[in-house]
Amino acid sequence: MKKQPIEVRLVNQKGNVYHIKFPNLEIPVKVNEHLYHKMLHSPEYQFRSSNAVVKQSYSA
Repeated sequence: MKKQPIEVRLVNQKGNVYHIKFPNLEIPVKVNEHLYHKMLHSPEYQFRSSNAVVKQSYSA
């Protein structure tokens, strides 16, 4: 059974710190730029804006 990607949302960026909103969490999680880019290219996460898909990851 294939896992569904977790839908997350970038809510803010200050310098190289990114605030990412996860479902079922009240406050955003702060991650550094390196981890943000790893998440952005990972098939485990799907970044969304308020209205549409921002980036969909596909792995080969």
